[in-house]
Amino acid sequence: MRRVILDVDTGHDDAIAIAMAAGLKDRIRIEGLIATAGNQVRENTLENTLNLAEALEIDAPVFAGSSSPLLRDRVTAGNIHGKNGFEGPVFPPRQKQQCQGNGIRWAIDHVIANPGEITFVSVGPWTDLAVMLKSDERFAPALKEIVLMGGAVDHPGNVTESAEFNVFADPEAAEIVMKSGVPTTLFSLDVTLKLLLTDSVIEKVKKMENSRYKEIFLSSMAFYTASIMKSNGEMPAMHDPCTIAYLADPSIFTYSHRPITVETKGGYTYGKTTGGKENPQSPVKMGVEVDNDRFWSLFFEAVRRLP
Repeated sequence: MRRVILDVDTGHDDAIAIAMAAGLKDRIRIEGLIATAGNQVRENTLENTLNLAEALEIDAPVFAGSSSPLLRDRVTAGNIHGKNGFEGPVFPPRQKQQCQGNGIRWAIDHVIANPGEITFVSVGPWTDLAVMLKSDERFAPALKEIVLMGGAVDHPGNVTESAEFNVFADPEAAEIVMKSGVPTTLFSLDVTLKLLLTDSVIEKVKKMENSRYKEIFLSSMAFYTASIMKSNGEMPAMHDPCTIAYLADPSIFTYSHRPITVETKGGYTYGKTTGGKENPQSPVKMGVEVDNDRFWSLFFEAVRRLP
């Protein structure tokens, strides 16, 4: 059982990651969610996270995270995820409310109170995690593992030629995280772009028994697919769900152990992630290959269990 805190900027692929974690509750226990700015402003990502958590009957607390990066001006991905950051699904008025108090402080306290037990998963900009690492020196040693989506090491970026969105949105935070020394598993564009949604997956979902999540998935993927096809002519990649598949079954991926640095100075390379030479002693390992069939098998296993 992996006990996890999910730090999200809930958009379309974040929502699949959250749903997979909820559906694989025999292997993953969501202990809390923190909604941070990223795909859209924090107010929108928080609303999206609360709506999804209620629809999927996730009883874990939902907190607000950071509203802006550490230093740089805020950037969003409304051109991909739409005006509210999760266009497509329509949710009824919700009952679930955000937990009051500071989500970053809650996560620090929760990890310290459970040393070696909690995995921190960040699928948006890594701002919240960087603040936690710098705020309390007890936090990093108490973590079991950090699991991240972000970066583009041997692959071009998706925001600039050099940078992937999550890292570009807060390179200074990413640099802090990469230097933390905590055992870290990274899913960069190098592997996530090898895992694409397919028409056959969508058709298989359409044939499943009706459920609230089936409706959310199909409506969200209709918007997301059109948006990504317009942007780059391909089907959407399952970026964020890679983190959850890893937690449930690490053997779905193959890995390279490499130190990762983040460029925070260069004008043309701001947010670039660079990988050093293969080093088994590196605390960072990055996914490099994925078994698509096994991923989708795990996805459907999760979906069948969702309300």
